[in-house]
Amino acid sequence: MRELKGDWRDLFNGFMLALDPRKMFLALCAILLTVFGPLAVTCLVANQIDPAAVQRPMSFALHDIWNTIVQAWKVLYVGTADHPAHWTIFVPYTILFLVAVFAIWAYLGGAIARIAAYEIAKDGERIETARAERFGRKKFWSFFMSPWICAIGFLFFAFCNFAGGIVGRALDFGYVGAPIVAILLPLALVAGFIMALILLGTLAGFPLFGPAIATEGTDAFDAVSRGFSYVYSRPWHYLWYQFVSSAYGIVCIAFVILFAILLCHLGLQAGAVGFDSFGVQGPPAPPSADAPKPEWDKYYADKQQNPTKYEKHYDRFQDVANSAWSMILSERHSVRNYGWTPRAFATDPHPYGRMMALSKEIVQPDYSVDIQRLDTKWHKAAAYIVIAWLVIALGMALGYAPSYVISQQTLIYYLLRKKVDGIEMNEVFEEPEEEGLPEPAPAMSEKPAPEKQGEKPQEPAQEKPPG
Repeated sequence: MRELKGDWRDLFNGFMLALDPRKMFLALCAILLTVFGPLAVTCLVANQIDPAAVQRPMSFALHDIWNTIVQAWKVLYVGTADHPAHWTIFVPYTILFLVAVFAIWAYLGGAIARIAAYEIAKDGERIETARAERFGRKKFWSFFMSPWICAIGFLFFAFCNFAGGIVGRALDFGYVGAPIVAILLPLALVAGFIMALILLGTLAGFPLFGPAIATEGTDAFDAVSRGFSYVYSRPWHYLWYQFVSSAYGIVCIAFVILFAILLCHLGLQAGAVGFDSFGVQGPPAPPSADAPKPEWDKYYADKQQNPTKYEKHYDRFQDVANSAWSMILSERHSVRNYGWTPRAFATDPHPYGRMMALSKEIVQPDYSVDIQRLDTKWHKAAAYIVIAWLVIALGMALGYAPSYVISQQTLIYYLLRKKVDGIEMNEVFEEPEEEGLPEPAPAMSEKPAPEKQGEKPQEPAQEKPPG
């Protein structure tokens, strides 16, 4: 990592800071736990309510998975004609969903933030992954509770106003409740002011809570206090840092994912060329155009007698690769659907669609080759194995996105801390090393002096009896 300057130019270190296999792997684990945990439960619950409204994704493309999740949320929160939404379902679901998601990212995201915080302060020196995970486990409740503290504070003042309204209504039997509530309105406005501060501070400062804990080793209350203080003390610096980080992040994340697509395609393509160069036979080729009529008659007669011999076979490894790519890359996105001028980027950015379109241009998969059309069950098994490896490789690239976000927010925290508190960027909380139990000292035993050659050993002096 380049030498830090203590200003917004340090944000351009975020590319290499986030390009860490350990952070990307931890982020991938968090993504998989979120998808196969809370999100999968969401889809199952919605499918039980209305099976026709929630369709299973037909591929591993991100937009197919996202569409299924959106359908499930519509069933829970909006409802359908036959199954209207009800608060007894979506309120407990929302609480459990948020608890599960926050728990996953509090532990794994805290470990990522700890690795980034240590690397920033120690000029690229890396902390062991086990130590980062141990830190995330030790500070789990601090990472987990920081956003809930804001929610509890907001609900407390909201409840105060709500309770005041109830009291006013109870006193209104003598037509005095409304005037009393009106007289005490300044208290309600003060509570509303505090609620607005909490809401804006939470929305803006939430990304800084985790980095504060990872950097300072503090608790949730102090992390919230620091997040609010830095946002409200330097709002324009904060907004500028977030803007630069977001614009630079789109380019970095797109590059990493497209690079991963390219390396997977080149690896599969090279293997497919070698595999298909030997032992793969297609259907017999027809005679040349200037061949005599008997040769054509023989060709047509043989084709009529042995039709399976002339059918197209899907026994090449290229077919296996195409069937695997068709489950990963979306067929609906194309470079023709988007303009590639600066004006088109400004009016219709659509980063996911553009990235998917460029991925299709790199791979150019044949979508007519389906896994079920492969010749043997072994080729089908090979296709599923290829899909699994692609999911792992591209999942690591996808894990770069959370790694970048958490690393950049940690870097922004360091910059704001220096602006507000004047603390240098090389200061970070360091855990005391775990010391093992002291080894017992060896027993001291008196050894007799070495004997000289020819001398008899001296016998110990005997004590004389008293008297």
